[in-house]
Amino acid sequence: MNPGFRNLRLVLLLFVAACGREIAETPKPLGYPRIYFPEHSYRNWDSGCAYSLEIPKYASMDLKEDYTTNPCWYNLNFEPFDATLHITYHHVQNLIQLDSLHADSRRFTFKHTIKAEDILEVPIANQDRSATGFLYDIRGNTATNYNFYLTDSARHFFRGSLYFNSKTNPDSVAPVLQFIRKDLDHLIRNFHWN
Repeated sequence: MNPGFRNLRLVLLLFVAACGREIAETPKPLGYPRIYFPEHSYRNWDSGCAYSLEIPKYASMDLKEDYTTNPCWYNLNFEPFDATLHITYHHVQNLIQLDSLHADSRRFTFKHTIKAEDILEVPIANQDRSATGFLYDIRGNTATNYNFYLTDSARHFFRGSLYFNSKTNPDSVAPVLQFIRKDLDHLIRNFHWN
């Protein structure tokens, strides 16, 4: 037999033997990216409307696109977390309009009942009690988890709804939501009418 042929058979035999072994692979465990939370610090922001806020230093405020019809509607952007607090303000003409705004706020919130595990309705007031309202803590896999409104019960109605700008998993967004809630609680406590 030809020595070259023998060497080729030996190489093929080793190759086949090596391919026949099963290699146990360990899958990489699932993980989430590390989240860096900025310091909770605030700055005063005057809307030029009937209200002023203390907003986080890491956030920015933009007029909503339909600012010509609603010049006091803003978006508070939490850029590091790709989240937005949509702010609406109404100058109230009469008690019928105020009741309608209360009902709308509640109706918008309870539209999430389909996916919500629970909706907690919590009465709120700022530090000097000039603004009172309700906080809606929406639990579960919903589009928004934090809604609130504040009013002076006569002339002003302010509403906020927090949304993440991309589809989220409630478990993975929980630490971010908890962080932003502290900033929104601060915003509510320090809210005042101009």
